[in-house]
Amino acid sequence: MLRKKEQTVNEFNQVVVGNSLTKEAWKRLKKNKMAVFGMVVVIIYAIISFSASFLPIYPYDESIIDHQHLRPSLTKTSGELMLEQQYKNLYFKAWRAGRLVLSEEENQMIEDLILKNETNKVWDYLYKEGESQREAGTFEFNSTEQKTIDKYVDKINTDIQITINNLYYLLDGKKTSLSKLDYDTLLDIYAKEIKADSALIETSLDKEIRSQVTNTVKASLTDATDEDITAAVDLEIENMSRKDWESKASDSIIGKLETSAKKTIEKKMKAQIAEGSVSFPFKGDIEINDHITAKAEVSLKHMRRYFLGTDYLGRDLLSRIIYGGQISIAIGLIGTITSVLIGILVGAVAGYRGGKIDYYLMRFVDIMYGLPYMLLVIICMAIFGRKIFNLFFALAMVSWLTIARMVRGQIMSLKNQEYVEAARSMGASTSHIILRHMVPNSLSVIIVYSTIRIPAFIMQESFLSFLGLGVQAPYASWGSLIGDGVASMTLYPWKLLCPSIAMIVFLFAMNFFGDGLRDAFDPQSKNQL
Repeated sequence: MLRKKEQTVNEFNQVVVGNSLTKEAWKRLKKNKMAVFGMVVVIIYAIISFSASFLPIYPYDESIIDHQHLRPSLTKTSGELMLEQQYKNLYFKAWRAGRLVLSEEENQMIEDLILKNETNKVWDYLYKEGESQREAGTFEFNSTEQKTIDKYVDKINTDIQITINNLYYLLDGKKTSLSKLDYDTLLDIYAKEIKADSALIETSLDKEIRSQVTNTVKASLTDATDEDITAAVDLEIENMSRKDWESKASDSIIGKLETSAKKTIEKKMKAQIAEGSVSFPFKGDIEINDHITAKAEVSLKHMRRYFLGTDYLGRDLLSRIIYGGQISIAIGLIGTITSVLIGILVGAVAGYRGGKIDYYLMRFVDIMYGLPYMLLVIICMAIFGRKIFNLFFALAMVSWLTIARMVRGQIMSLKNQEYVEAARSMGASTSHIILRHMVPNSLSVIIVYSTIRIPAFIMQESFLSFLGLGVQAPYASWGSLIGDGVASMTLYPWKLLCPSIAMIVFLFAMNFFGDGLRDAFDPQSKNQL
């Protein structure tokens, strides 16, 4: 028979319900609408950013040169925007040649806009006026201009984008993925495909691998002489195992076969487009020859829609903002976690042990406080290289100082409490008392500080990326996207506005959430909400 759970009652025989600081804090936080709004926005950002690989968006590093600087549009395809840009260019040339006739006032207005460097307004006005006159029959393109437009329309309707997901080879009557074959088999397959000698192919592969190693060495040794680079490359290749060499060579062979397969698929698809026997997007197996089959995705390149426009390399800005959010939020989280862990360790030891240990640790903190923070980060990035890991390390290097002082003060106020004395009298070790009793009772301060530090880390990374010392291509962060947008903000303002708005909304939400947590964990605010 089940026994009823005993309940604690007071002197009036009323059931006493236990509570905790966390539950009280959550109750107060729910009453703060701005804090809840900030929390929801932060969660949405995190879900979108870290599930980017599963979202139906274009690859963030996929570049289509024809799609450079396309403006944002919710309805028009990239092909329509390309054609619109071509029309604007032709109308402007026609106006300059005097064939697109405007009134004196309109001509003067356009001249004034050109002097003010407001090029977008000039193009937009001439496009609107040119389309109006063409519909009215008062303007028409000459034969050369019409040929240019026809070529553009044909290009838009026939250009395709091919993505090969896998290549299969018919080996002993079975389709086998090329990625699963060993180097010797791949070499034999490639030699048969291009009808060349295996020894010549291996010599060519050796040169390619040496070129790859040289590029890697040059990127890491930016100030080295040619002799130093050659020596470093020789050493790198000498230390390379046969397995590593074969792995690089296999990747190169598969890449060459994929390039050849793409050319074959392009010919087949364009023939089917002319016949009208294919619909896009196409996804499935395509036979390259009697031995090789490609699992590919084919779509019309200029039927894409870019809701936030494209950048100077024709990459989807929406995709880059989402993936940039991954980097920026990760930097904020990792930097904060690292700085908090170091700060807790230093502050807890200094606060609990006191004496000389406290004195020397706090003097070290004072010395670090006196050093210019951003200058140290910039020097660290310049010395160790512009890699993401180095960026994490550089930002967290001296950012733990404030949390160390906060934890030290909190530990000093707690170390003489009764439960600490009880644990000490029972023989608990110093580490046990700090980790099991004192740090958990300081979590409210640590949590609040952490939520405030995340926006600070994101801003610092953005500043470094703006200077060119942060995240490097092909990766992107909100800071690097803003840095790219500043250079062309007058002609293509969306390249600056879109990542700026995404970053500002997140920072405001994070600050609202952090302020709400601070108020919720502050016992003095209990009667205010």
